[in-house]
Amino acid sequence: MELIVEMCFGSHLYGTDTPQSDIDLKSVYLPEPRDILLQRVKATIVVTPPKPPGQKNAPGEVDRETYSLQRFLGLLAEGQTMALDMLFAPESAMTMPPAPLWREIQANAHRLVSRRAATFLGYCRRQANTYGVKGSRVAATRKALGVLQEAEARLGGTAKLGEAAGELEALAAAEHIAIVSLPTAGGKPLRYLEVCGHKAPFTASIKNAREIAGRLLEEYGHRALQAERNEGVDWKALSHAVRIGREAVELFKTGRIALPRPDAQHLLRIKQGGLPYHAVTEEIEGLLAEIENAAAGSSLPEAPDLEFIEELVIRAYAGRVAGACGSGLTA
Repeated sequence: MELIVEMCFGSHLYGTDTPQSDIDLKSVYLPEPRDILLQRVKATIVVTPPKPPGQKNAPGEVDRETYSLQRFLGLLAEGQTMALDMLFAPESAMTMPPAPLWREIQANAHRLVSRRAATFLGYCRRQANTYGVKGSRVAATRKALGVLQEAEARLGGTAKLGEAAGELEALAAAEHIAIVSLPTAGGKPLRYLEVCGHKAPFTASIKNAREIAGRLLEEYGHRALQAERNEGVDWKALSHAVRIGREAVELFKTGRIALPRPDAQHLLRIKQGGLPYHAVTEEIEGLLAEIENAAAGSSLPEAPDLEFIEELVIRAYAGRVAGACGSGLTA
């Protein structure tokens, strides 16, 4: 295995590490020629310290995750946040001088980064749905529950949600509520009622949808109470959501991500629970709108240069095989 780059990742890359932080190393490698020819290249290789299930790493313990060149560039083409952070990592984060191939990859960032980085938006939206207790979400859920209760009383609990399509379409005008269509395995679209990120298909019973809305309303009430007591809050996840949201806005506006993060101290305060819960969830809510606006006005291409990516992988892998063949393929 030939590494073309290895870097410190996670808190050590973002500038939010503390004495209690473990060490997360990520790298990209060129496979052995024999593995390339026999099509047995491992896309990802993970090495972690042995420990009981569920136990976290101790301070200073090292996790290593290594990606083949093809896998890394594939993740980058998808707009995955991890791959983008690796792409823009500074040399100061690297554990060894990067290979010329890695420098070439970084120099061609403009051909690799695209609006597919909207996966950032999806992550932030999931965190907002998970942790947000914004009043408008509670109001939307309560309104949806009321409509579903009325529909159940009129049509019966076993009636399909689609039988109340008229009421649901009117309901979808409210904030945090929508009617969405998603493809099924057979390719035919299926309509869903979506309330604050939670979906129920039109083929489900009205009773089932009403129960989902009821549990969601109870969950919001419980979460709000926990927030007041500062209990059960995953501050690390919240800090990641803020970081990723800010990275997304920066990427869409400038085509790059600054690392370590300029707002590292702010992120560290969130991570350590040093800011009010509602202030953080409101910041995430605000970032969702910022990301959407930045994406809409971004000059980034719609898609990465896939031909460049393929040629890069072909050239690198072919070079490995040719070099080995010249020496009798002993690698």
